[in-house]
Amino acid sequence: MRNIFLTIAAIASMIVMQSCMKDFLQMPTSSASTVDSVFSTKIKAQGAISNAYRRTMPQGLPWANTWNGMIHENLSGALSVGFSWTLSRGIILNGMNANGIITDMDGYNANFAPIRQCYQVIQNIDKVKDMTDEEKGQTKGEMRALIAYRYSQMMIMYGGVPIVSRVFEGNEEAEMALPRAPVRAVLDSIVKWSDEAIKLLPSVWPEPFRGRMTKSAAMAIKAKALLYAARPLFNSATPYLDFGANNKLISLGSYNAELWSQAAAAAEALITEAETNGNHRIINTGNPLDDYGNATSLPSNPEVILAYKFINTSGATDNWGELPMNAFYNSRYWQGQGNVLMSHQAEQYYKQDGTDQVWPATGVFRPFTEYTQKVNQMEARFKASFQAWEMDAWTNPGDPNWRNNSTFGSGPGYGVARNAKFYYKAGGRRWFEFPIFRLAAAYLTAAEALNEAGQATPALARLNVIRRRAGLPNVTETDKVKLRAIIQREWHIEMFSENTRLYDLKHWKHPDMGNGIIGGNIRSFAFNDLTNVKLTANTNYTNRVVYIGYWAPSQFLNPFPQSEVNKGYLVQNPGY
Repeated sequence: MRNIFLTIAAIASMIVMQSCMKDFLQMPTSSASTVDSVFSTKIKAQGAISNAYRRTMPQGLPWANTWNGMIHENLSGALSVGFSWTLSRGIILNGMNANGIITDMDGYNANFAPIRQCYQVIQNIDKVKDMTDEEKGQTKGEMRALIAYRYSQMMIMYGGVPIVSRVFEGNEEAEMALPRAPVRAVLDSIVKWSDEAIKLLPSVWPEPFRGRMTKSAAMAIKAKALLYAARPLFNSATPYLDFGANNKLISLGSYNAELWSQAAAAAEALITEAETNGNHRIINTGNPLDDYGNATSLPSNPEVILAYKFINTSGATDNWGELPMNAFYNSRYWQGQGNVLMSHQAEQYYKQDGTDQVWPATGVFRPFTEYTQKVNQMEARFKASFQAWEMDAWTNPGDPNWRNNSTFGSGPGYGVARNAKFYYKAGGRRWFEFPIFRLAAAYLTAAEALNEAGQATPALARLNVIRRRAGLPNVTETDKVKLRAIIQREWHIEMFSENTRLYDLKHWKHPDMGNGIIGGNIRSFAFNDLTNVKLTANTNYTNRVVYIGYWAPSQFLNPFPQSEVNKGYLVQNPGY
């Protein structure tokens, strides 16, 4: 049985087109008859509910089509900038700006139509005559969780943003013209909405509706917001740039150690709920490649708390029909071929015995046979995420789609390895369910927050659950600073391509962001005396600087569109 988001996509397209003949968000919301019609029956209301999910959940996912690939990983220095047409290229080389360039996936204005949709459902769901009070309450919980999710993402990217608390009937401009609220107010709102949702949502939905918001999903939103609030970018008396009277729009205004305890408590509550009532678990059968591969690639696996379940089997090549991460050898997947692994991300991974791999220094050429030997020594999460040169993918052994000569044609001519994550034993399947929240992230959140709260022993217990699943030895380090670095490295490995690395770097204010991670000399592997890498018969390899990235302190937070700032209601973030 297909999951709810296949159902959601179908319902949203059929009901909304058949009953209203246009997108619900484009309806004249001041028209009582139109709203009353949509919320007259459960089946019609499901269209509005489905539309809220469809619009809200993709925030931060690969933008629109194959031309833009894994933009988060491009911007974080984990994957190559790709080709000249890639939206991320200009940002990487020249920095973000406020003049109409899409700086980070959806863009600022794209947040408010989904939020408005959620409030429309909340304010009108009680009109539905054939829904029980419990169903109406659950629906309100879903919408509050979706709103909290969007706001958590906005807070992480922009700092303080306008807080919309209702639909301004007949006046959408009024919703957009609200001033920015302080970071603290946005955080408090996210926690409030999440707590309200947790009380209303079920732990598990019946089988036909799996994939909708649950208690665990709402708890994951809360834990994520608290974690980012506790990190140094916001949790400081000194903002990253002096913003004068507006400092509270980009900072909490003082250091609050209690935020780490709150984040730890939220993560612990999430783990308990997910494993006790939500039927979730860390997948660990003792086969690290299979376990991590299934946790990140298998649709509806028990580790995924919330996923974007837009399932496409039509063969369409636009939007989510053919995802840009796919590396099949075909002109439609050029961008996937451009997303090759860069040196800094490769250096985060351990060998399977838990020690560090030693890669060539910049400009030092080594035989290609050494490259083959070294990649085969890497840990399972490396092998589940990448495909080495002159090798078939570890993720799909024997499958013709993932042979050495099937997954590269028009790439940039360099790279540590090819991108293969999310397609473990996927064969010819081109779509996948993006894991918005995995239980592994809750364990890492607990580990990080507990360590910062001075509780190294329970922090290690949580961290080592993830390490053991990867087949790595337990960590025993108890020094807070050293353990912090180990946990941050674990985030980079475990959650690669799951939209965390870029903001982990920024919110921890990583000291080397401008020195070879996001800005500065960005390295990757070059082959054959600095000529193109080949599918066969490569002779040597080395590390080399591929391009010079841009970094400035203004980039810690995104700019608001200058067109909106010019209207006078938004204060632009400093440095833009």
